[in-house]
Amino acid sequence: MQQKYFNRFEIKYQLSMIQQNNVIRQIQPFMKLDTHVTNNHHYEVRSVYFDSPFKKSFFEKTNGIKTRIKLRIRFYPDFQNGDDELVFIELKKKNNENVSKNRVLVPFNDAFKIIDNTTPEAQNFYENASKEDKVNLDEIWYLYKRYSLQPVCVVCYDRQPYMDRLENRFRITFDTNVRVRYFNFDLHVGNGSKYVVSPNVSIMEIKFNSFIPHWAVKMLQRNNILQQKMSKFASGLERGIILSIV
Repeated sequence: MQQKYFNRFEIKYQLSMIQQNNVIRQIQPFMKLDTHVTNNHHYEVRSVYFDSPFKKSFFEKTNGIKTRIKLRIRFYPDFQNGDDELVFIELKKKNNENVSKNRVLVPFNDAFKIIDNTTPEAQNFYENASKEDKVNLDEIWYLYKRYSLQPVCVVCYDRQPYMDRLENRFRITFDTNVRVRYFNFDLHVGNGSKYVVSPNVSIMEIKFNSFIPHWAVKMLQRNNILQQKMSKFASGLERGIILSIV
């Protein structure tokens, strides 16, 4: 969970729970449950997403802009140790299906202070940071100030992740119970006030560096599974915008 840089392709699909169970059964000869999973099923992911007052990130997604960037704080509550809770401050950059993530691991209690470079906590963290973290923080701070970013929603979900049995270059994840809320940005709170997608829907993501294995392509074709582009952040925020209008 402490990998700080990703660059890969990610493709999303929406499955019924029956489809999800069929797919899991069919991939098991080739994949295994991620070793980070400790309860033999899933782990929880909680993220605070930031956007500008005019919802720049939201409208870039809904208007189909191919190259875009989002700022978020991501928390994995199942992988914490006592009082030493940590979160990632992340920049997620997307160009079509190509995704890169740069992130900095920071103390949970200081995350919202470190994201603003005018605070003593941010300056102290920067002074002791690695060269790589300093580069990432400089970009985070630039975007935070340039677009007056502020927290707009929290997205929570359960993730069941699988990895290639031979090498960890091909992954498939299944996200369920995807919920969103537009208040209380404390990531210790895991519930959301609205479902982003139906609780009977699983969001499957295929993640790879260069190619999808032949067996996985055949599995998608055999189950008639088609790509469905979606963003948990944009879909969740859209629900809030619609509710505020009606």
